[in-house]
Amino acid sequence: MTTMLDAHVRGYAQAVRLHLAHLGPDLVEDLTSGLEADLAEAVADRTPVLSDGPDDVALDLSKLFGPPARYADELRTAAGLPAPVAARRRGRLRTAVRARVSRLRQGWSSAWAPLTTSPGWHRLREALADLVPVWWVARGWVIGSWFAAAFTGRGFTLVPVETSSLVVVVVATAVSIQWGRGRWLPWAWMPRFVTVASVAAVLLALPLVDATQRSIRNGDGSDWSRGYQAAVAEGRATGSAGTPVAWDAASPSGMDGVWVDGQQVSNLFAYDADGDPLRGVQLFDDRGRAVRTVAPGQEWQPWAVPDVDGQWFFRPSLATDGRSRWNVFPLQALPETDLATDDETGEPKPAVGARPQDMPWPFLKAPTSVRQGVPTPAPSERAPEPEESESQEPESQEPEGQESEQPEPKQSEAPTPDPEDAPEKAEPGQDVQTRHEPKPTSLTSADGA
Repeated sequence: MTTMLDAHVRGYAQAVRLHLAHLGPDLVEDLTSGLEADLAEAVADRTPVLSDGPDDVALDLSKLFGPPARYADELRTAAGLPAPVAARRRGRLRTAVRARVSRLRQGWSSAWAPLTTSPGWHRLREALADLVPVWWVARGWVIGSWFAAAFTGRGFTLVPVETSSLVVVVVATAVSIQWGRGRWLPWAWMPRFVTVASVAAVLLALPLVDATQRSIRNGDGSDWSRGYQAAVAEGRATGSAGTPVAWDAASPSGMDGVWVDGQQVSNLFAYDADGDPLRGVQLFDDRGRAVRTVAPGQEWQPWAVPDVDGQWFFRPSLATDGRSRWNVFPLQALPETDLATDDETGEPKPAVGARPQDMPWPFLKAPTSVRQGVPTPAPSERAPEPEESESQEPESQEPEGQESEQPEPKQSEAPTPDPEDAPEKAEPGQDVQTRHEPKPTSLTSADGA
């Protein structure tokens, strides 16, 4: 056999062994032992002329014995061994995925190469490396807050209030610090778990901040929070003069709504000139803008009504086109017990069958007498008086047993009212706190009488 033929036989046998490599070296050796001699003998039997031909004869053994892969399958089948098709497919898929990931990494690195190779980038990485311990603490704090909310039943908040939640957060922070130092990682899979925990901490950071803001506004449901809210409600209901009608921690300056003497007004009540209450009154300011005591965006803000227990939610009147009219007074309100939660939006809504209630009026009938701004005449402007002084008249009359009579009231003096005439001059519906006085010239009636 020529040298060229021997080379072709060795190459074909090596290709067959490669296709059987998944069987292991021992089985491959058993199956292909003496393969070169068998192939050379078969070639010599089929092409005897090659033994006397030149050494540079090109011989394709695939045409004689078929492709090496098929020849290897025939050897494996003859030995009764199964075909590892699934194993080869899994290996190919894993190799393809790794190659794809490697290409993506190279492309990403190439895209950011102008930035990552600059001196400023290296200084930034050094500065961030100094903040790595801060990240260990933040990671543990966020993960601990999540565990505290999941296992204690309290709200998801950045600042734990109860002792149990604080203990969970502190333990999680300590574990995170040890992980960052490369400790407390007894198993081989722990570094991957730490990576997953870091990603989870980043994803939970924004919801944690949002939940903390909501808990500050509405309370977190703890005993401390409920006590605080109860104290605020009690302060609203029992507040004295000088305490705002509705709670608002901000300054009245620049705030929406109606403010009177630094107090936010929750409702408005109108009376006519006779002091009778008016309902369904629309109020506008001097520029034609609707006057609202409930600011836009605060339609479901709870209010405390004077002399009425509990919290109330004011509701507007409805126009013919269905729009809400918050400038129609007085407003009606719903108690907090008549509210439900919308399943779709999560916002409060009136319960089924609940109707807004009228709020108590400050007066059943408003006072109608108002004092004019006419100054009282000075003593020098009074009319001439008799020579006898007023202080001497009672002294000369009382000893003689004469009837004490007051002189006719003068225009410049306020007369003393006769007790018998007081009931006749009292007006119906007079407020009990308003002191009734006779009508001197300096007083007028709101109805023009």
